[in-house]
Amino acid sequence: MTWSSDLADQLDFYWTVHLWPRLAGLTDAEYLWRPVDDVWSLTADATGALRPDGGEPEPPTPPLTHDRWRMDHLTRGVLGTRARSLFGGSPVPASENADMYDERHWPEPIPATADQALVRLQQAIDLWQAGVKGLDDEAMLRPLGPRGGSYADDSYAALTLHINREVMAHGAEICLLRDLYRAERNDRDPLVAAALRGDVDAVVTLGTAYAPAGLAAEAAGRREWAVVRALARAARRPREPCTTPPRQAKASWPSC
Repeated sequence: MTWSSDLADQLDFYWTVHLWPRLAGLTDAEYLWRPVDDVWSLTADATGALRPDGGEPEPPTPPLTHDRWRMDHLTRGVLGTRARSLFGGSPVPASENADMYDERHWPEPIPATADQALVRLQQAIDLWQAGVKGLDDEAMLRPLGPRGGSYADDSYAALTLHINREVMAHGAEICLLRDLYRAERNDRDPLVAAALRGDVDAVVTLGTAYAPAGLAAEAAGRREWAVVRALARAARRPREPCTTPPRQAKASWPSC
């Protein structure tokens, strides 16, 4: 086993195959969405800069955290400040020996748009992964030292395992919130909701109603609506279980 390559490959695989594709199409409307009233998100301070809600100590049961909060947490707290503190590139002078939690390592403002948030997240994971891949096995087993803060005696390998878990856990939470956002929007659209429940008559009626004035009667008999009817009927059929075997990431992996 080669610590740096194997641990970096694990996160690379999760990022490129699972999380990054699921972040495609993130809009500002979704980035600003609040699934419930009591939610930790990003709030502008007195200067207008966005800051994450929360604080120390956390309440026994913290509120739900929003996609924006989670993406900022991954970008700065999990990946960005640690990467620059431990692997270089921080604007904080080395003489200060600031630990990996010091927010000055990542002075960039928190993004206000979805596109910029994705750019920052990609930047942070690239910095972290480049640092991990630059360590050999001996370096991986070396303690973090003062920059590790209260984890100074832990090894780089232990921290890398922790970071992989953090990215996967928060990434899964972000994906779930994206699923909930999509489901809520589907429920609000009567045409989509009708198609999802397989209500053929409602699909045709609603679809025709959405057609331009004067085309309603003609549209009901057009080929497009025949396709809609077929899709709506298909939605009512029992779903077949997926029989596709899992894709093998590496030829050396054993078959499942």
